[in-house]
Amino acid sequence: MPIAVSEEHEELRRSALRWLQTHCPPSVPRAAAESSPGELPAAWEKMAAQGWLGLHVREEDGGQGFGLTELGVVLEELGYALFPGPVLPTVLAAAVLSRHGSAAQRARYLPGLADGSAPAAVALGAGALRRQEGAGGSSVSGTLRPVLGLPTASVVLAPLEEGGWCLLDPHQGGDATPLTALDATRGLGQLVLDGCPLPDDAVLPGVNANEVRDLSLLLAAAEEAGVARWCLDTASEYAKVRVQFGRPIGQFQAIKHALADMVVIVEQSAAVAWDAAAAWSGDAAAEERALSAQVAGALTLDAAAHCAKKCVQVLGGIGFTWEHDAHFYLKRAMASRQLLADVRDLERSVATLALAGGRRGLSADLPPEAESRRAALRPLVEQVAAHEGAAQRAALVETGLLMPHWPTPWGRGADPLDQLVLDEELAAAGVLRPNLAVGAWALPTIIAHGTEEQQERWVRPTLLGHLSWCQLFSEPGAGSDLAALSTRAVPVEGGWVLNGQKVWTSLAMTADFGICLARSDPDASKHAGITYFIVDMRTEGIEIRPLRELTGAAMFNEVFFTDVFVPDDAVIGRPGDGWRIGRTTLSNERVSMSSGAAFGNGVELLLRTIARRGDDGAPDQMGELGHLLVEAQSLGLLGLRSTLRTLSGVDPGSGSSVRKLLGVEHEQRVQEMGMALYGADGAVLDGEAQRWEEGFLSTRCLTIAGGTSEVQRNVIAERMLGQPKDPEPGT
Repeated sequence: MPIAVSEEHEELRRSALRWLQTHCPPSVPRAAAESSPGELPAAWEKMAAQGWLGLHVREEDGGQGFGLTELGVVLEELGYALFPGPVLPTVLAAAVLSRHGSAAQRARYLPGLADGSAPAAVALGAGALRRQEGAGGSSVSGTLRPVLGLPTASVVLAPLEEGGWCLLDPHQGGDATPLTALDATRGLGQLVLDGCPLPDDAVLPGVNANEVRDLSLLLAAAEEAGVARWCLDTASEYAKVRVQFGRPIGQFQAIKHALADMVVIVEQSAAVAWDAAAAWSGDAAAEERALSAQVAGALTLDAAAHCAKKCVQVLGGIGFTWEHDAHFYLKRAMASRQLLADVRDLERSVATLALAGGRRGLSADLPPEAESRRAALRPLVEQVAAHEGAAQRAALVETGLLMPHWPTPWGRGADPLDQLVLDEELAAAGVLRPNLAVGAWALPTIIAHGTEEQQERWVRPTLLGHLSWCQLFSEPGAGSDLAALSTRAVPVEGGWVLNGQKVWTSLAMTADFGICLARSDPDASKHAGITYFIVDMRTEGIEIRPLRELTGAAMFNEVFFTDVFVPDDAVIGRPGDGWRIGRTTLSNERVSMSSGAAFGNGVELLLRTIARRGDDGAPDQMGELGHLLVEAQSLGLLGLRSTLRTLSGVDPGSGSSVRKLLGVEHEQRVQEMGMALYGADGAVLDGEAQRWEEGFLSTRCLTIAGGTSEVQRNVIAERMLGQPKDPEPGT
């Protein structure tokens, strides 16, 4: 999923993509890499004529009058195409000038930056210029190395030792020397100054080094998101056609898992790059802007490098050749990471900001039509809020507000905007929707495939809280491979008899009914001979045994069926169609929008624990904490972006699959770090450490339940990337 969220941004992205496919084929960055470092790319003027370099510059200053979000959308596609030349330093200098330049400075520099006629260079290395005062005015001396974009620059943005930044003409009073760049698609240089005149109107006193760094990170994050996505696409397409040992290499699980992990990283990159651009385009507080930029930099710089290295690895020998383009992307990713920031330092900075109270909110404005929807829905909410207890639940059911995205008469068929408005109105009225637990999985199937009589028998009573459910899918020999189940269903007069065993069944001891898949035709193909049953959990022949877990608790159960009779009217759909029915989801999915900070409850507790214990300050610990914070914020943003894309009518993308895989592993890492804070005391089940020890143990199931993380990686590679499925046993 690219950075673009709204339909307008998606159209901008498609426009940039079409232009780049025509004017920046792979031969363009290759030619730039093999040309003189002092030359602008042949396509530079045509690219600049699109107005992209000035998207974020005000119209009165010669730009397009949009913001950094629009610029980020285009930068991602420029990164995907590896467009050569000084794009990044030029848009960075324009961003700094737009924020801090005087009217005279903006008039002097911004038009040339925006139209590409005066490209910029920016000194992002460790050096700074020494300012001196003399009879003839100010001058500067020093050596700046490396300077991004110097060989082709008309103006250089450079730091001063005393603070602030200045604008220099590299061709007047300085010695500008090209350097041999790791990433030869954009130039680097060394600038040596010795008493170079510095006019007063060349100084930007309100700019500090952290702001320039953060702006460079958020702009580079968009580019790096594009680089990472190209590496994923290239590796994935190659894995489909490269045959080894008689099979496409994309069929090997190791390749699938590497590609699935790249998908996760690419999705995270787009999310944090989008958020950083949005934070700096809007009215976010200074700490939010800093946090969003540093999160984006820490994640995307590593992400692009990881994806580029994996791309070369998946390509194998061809990826190590000069003829393939992968090495150009590898060099861009690695050079950017070296040039822009130490990722570990960024992660420690993120941890410091968070411990000091810095947070990035997840709220987003609803479209204007939300107010008319609100006016129509508020009376229903007021009607519900007038009741309490069971009466309020009944009112939620009758108005369709309990599960508004379900079809009538069980819900309201609410579209995403109605759902979000209702969430806000119910929260404002203090109305909490009851949790249907497993019923939320069972009822959509009954609604979609059950008869009217079955719907009346089970749906409304469940909504009213009169019935509870469990899920009887997993078996000792059929965990993630659900189609391998062996519980048998044999037809008899008036129904079916079930024999077999289910496992990992939560709520089995208290549930009224269970949704059960059983093999009803042993001669049919693996997926065709399965039937979907509704089982009364009090039926004779059902034995439930608590299953003690590694935590010592017994949340799950084993369920044994011995000649259990299930009547025909408890079969959902047609016999043998259970596999398809069991995968049902309603077409109108539930959407929600998180509010508050993006880190999530587990990380917030970790932050409070560290603050209370006074453990912050150790570099390794701060780095690990920062890494978890970056990961946590990306998770929150993935959910928000999926909702916003749905609202905009844009494909919500793969967010749910990615969040499931990343989220459970992230929570395990959070719990493990919390336990590690206590050192040797973490081996004793008492005191403060016990909460984290129990959390560590209990979350081990998260990467197993609902399909193991290994299976999830296979699913992502096969369904999202189109990688070939594993061969059936014996083939």
